Amino acid sequence: MDIRYLEYFIEIVNCKFNLSAASKKLKVSQPALSQVIKSFETGENIQLFERFKGRLQSLTPSGKVFYRNALLLTENYRNMLEELRESSIKIRGKIRIGVPPLILGITFSEVLSTLISDNPDIEIEIVEAGSVELEEMLVSKELDLAVLILPTGIDSEVIDEHLIQESELAAFMSTDNPLAKKRKLLWSDLNNQTLALQDSSFALHHKIKHRLDEENVQLKKIITSKSWDFLLMSTKKSSFITIFQSPIKDIFSLDGIVKVPFADPIPWRVAICQTHKKRHTHVENFVLKTIIEHFAGNDIKGGSGR
Repeated sequence: MDIRYLEYFIEIVNCKFNLSAASKKLKVSQPALSQVIKSFETGENIQLFERFKGRLQSLTPSGKVFYRNALLLTENYRNMLEELRESSIKIRGKIRIGVPPLILGITFSEVLSTLISDNPDIEIEIVEAGSVELEEMLVSKELDLAVLILPTGIDSEVIDEHLIQESELAAFMSTDNPLAKKRKLLWSDLNNQTLALQDSSFALHHKIKHRLDEENVQLKKIITSKSWDFLLMSTKKSSFITIFQSPIKDIFSLDGIVKVPFADPIPWRVAICQTHKKRHTHVENFVLKTIIEHFAGNDIKGGSGR
């Protein structure tokens, strides 16, 4: 069957079975449109429309099934042609990717710099914000892709998640801190300590607060900031303790600061996410595929993407 005949059929239904209105939209004569329908019904020995005095009134049960399938087929046909056209031309376009600041430095610097340098016709805009804010931006379609901490607060029916890194949280403190001598920390060791944490716009903040509540830890004080480097450096000449993902120590030189793992650590799982859509652009598919393949070639557990 010619795809045009499916489009004719759909337009007749959309015009509430008014052949005159449908023929005007389709720019074909009304007799020709009637003949297409009649020929199909006769050839397939099936009735698609209920009729009264020769006029179309509604769809038969078979017509309703045919209509649903016609919608799917015409949409798939249009998508196929669009993808064919896109694959035959140079990849170009714009994409917005949301990444939490620390993850941008630890995990994404290499893959994003390579993407940008190797694809000058793709405009990549990086949006830095906490994971909580990025979740909201992704759902509201302000972002095409977002790097989020699992589990997210978004329904799995709304987004696709692709795991790219697994590690765990560890404590960072001055080498002069008495707790720095411990091989592993218990959460109870944090009683009456001052914690320096990322603020509530970051998933890290909520994960740590939840564990502290579970362990009934009574802190002396909490200071918060959006700046991860400030929080780390604030521990160097003080009794402050901060908590970040373990790979930081492997990436940055932190003289005077020591990492101490927890005996019962909080897992840290990072994913690249996108919302469900009927069709993603060629640029979105290309960038997502490139990022996933980059991390598939690295050790996800505890790795930094390097």
